[in-house]
Amino acid sequence: MRNKNIIKSVVAIAVASLIGAHTTVSAQSEINKRERILQVLDQSRPNEYVPAAFFLHFENKLGRKAVQDHKDFYRSTNMDFVKVFYEISVPQIDIQSGKDWEKVPVYGEDFFEPQVAVIEDLAREFKGEAFILPTVYSPLALAHQTLGRGKDLKKLASENPKAFGQAIKNLSLSIENYLRAARKRGADGFYVSSQGGDGNSLPEKIWKEQVRQWDKHVSEVANEIGEINILHICDYGTPFKNAEALYAFADYPASIINVPLNFSDGSTLNLKEAQKRFGRPIFGGLERLGVIANGSIEEAKAAVDKVLENASPNFILGADCTVPGTTDWDKLRAVIDYAHNWRKTHK
Repeated sequence: MRNKNIIKSVVAIAVASLIGAHTTVSAQSEINKRERILQVLDQSRPNEYVPAAFFLHFENKLGRKAVQDHKDFYRSTNMDFVKVFYEISVPQIDIQSGKDWEKVPVYGEDFFEPQVAVIEDLAREFKGEAFILPTVYSPLALAHQTLGRGKDLKKLASENPKAFGQAIKNLSLSIENYLRAARKRGADGFYVSSQGGDGNSLPEKIWKEQVRQWDKHVSEVANEIGEINILHICDYGTPFKNAEALYAFADYPASIINVPLNFSDGSTLNLKEAQKRFGRPIFGGLERLGVIANGSIEEAKAAVDKVLENASPNFILGADCTVPGTTDWDKLRAVIDYAHNWRKTHK
C-alpha cells in the first residue's frame, strides 16, 4: 500500500502531459494548485515550481468564523493547499492509576461532527483548485487530552502498559472514524501527526509494544482512503536524538514527509539525505520559531535561499511545525511567492 498514492499521482501527471502536450507556456501558468502538488510527487524529473505552505492556529476554532479564517488565510498567503486545523478535544477522564486507562472509549463519527463541518465547507469552496488536507492528531496526543494538564502520562502509562495500550488502540480507532467521516465530507487526504517515538514522552518499550502499531494505523487508514497525505513527524517539546531516529518512521505510508530540523544531540537535518532515505518529497526547511516568525521579509527570503540551495528539486517549502499565531500574514505571502518562482530566478 505504501506507494499507492504516489503511483496514482504519477499516472495522473502522465495523462495530463499527454492531453496538454501542445499547451503554451502562458497556459501552463494556469495549472491549479492540486496539479502543482502532484508534479512534486513525480520525482522522475526536477520541479521548477516550489510549492509552499505555513500553518498557524486561528482565534476561532470551529463554526462559520473558523471557516472564514481558513479562507482568509489561504487567499492572503497564496499557499498551495488548504490545511484544516484540528480543533476538537476528547473529554478528560479521571485517570488516577494505570488501570483507569480502561475507561477510555472509542469515539464515533458523530463526536467529530463540528470539525467535519468545517472541512465540508472548505471543500465546497476550494476543492476544485487545491487539496483539502485536514490535520490529524496522534493517539498519544489524544491520550494527553484525556488526562488533562498536570498529570504525568509517562508514569501512568508505565503503571499498566496493557491498559494504556488498549486506550491507545481505542483512540486510534476513534481517529479512524474521524478520517472516514472527513473523507466522505470532502477531505482529499490528511496531514497526519505522528508523536511519541522521541523517547522522552514514553519509555521506549511502551512506545514499541503498545503505541507504535496504532500510531502507524492512522497513517495506514489515511493512505487507504486518501488521495494524498503528509506525514508530520512531531517533536513538539520533545526533540528526537538525531536524524536516524526519524528514519524509524520510513515504513509509515505517506505521499510527503514533514520533518524536524534540529536534534537533541546538536545535529541538524540534511534535507537531501532525508528525501533520499524516506523516498518521498520533503516538506519543511524553515524553523517555526526562526526568521519566518521573528525576522524581516528579507531575512526570511535569505533563509529560503539557503534551504532551496540544499534541498532536492522536488521539495515543498514550509516550517517544521505550526508557526506562532502572531506571525505576519504579509510576510508569509512574500516568502511563499518568493519560493514559487525561486528556481526560475536562481538558475
